[in-house]
Amino acid sequence: MKKILTSMLVALLLTSFTTQEPPKKVFIQSIENKIEIGLLTKNRNLVFGFKNILLENLQALNYDVTDSASNADYYIKVELLYFDVIETNSGISVFHKSDNETILRVRGRLYNKEGKKLKETIVSGESSEISMSTLIISENGGINQTSVSNVIKKSSETLIINLFKK
Repeated sequence: MKKILTSMLVALLLTSFTTQEPPKKVFIQSIENKIEIGLLTKNRNLVFGFKNILLENLQALNYDVTDSASNADYYIKVELLYFDVIETNSGISVFHKSDNETILRVRGRLYNKEGKKLKETIVSGESSEISMSTLIISENGGINQTSVSNVIKKSSETLIINLFKK
């Protein structure tokens, strides 16, 4: 009886390992900055930052990233469409509150290795930063690097999930 149970368990484990789908090989064909207004218009650093985080997210979501389109099962084209920081300030006497929301809108297209477009999606990522003080301090309203990283990470992860969900 013990041998039968052991052999059934081994057979079950072997079939579960052999039926798993191998990771999809993905190639990032291009990332274009098509932002028309603001500080990051045509900024190449944003493109490189987005590509690096997109690569990390693809690997974290169990996709194999390849350096060659000929080895890929799929390829992705990405356009950065919109980036802005919406700032809301409020204050009463010596109390000051600043709420900054960083927004990034991205379009992604998924193609198979034959070049047929399989899916297109537009996603928006948001990251909020709230600061409060009891003294009025001059703030320059610049872009916070942490918020930019957070919004890129959220946008790229949502983009991957939306492109590959069935």
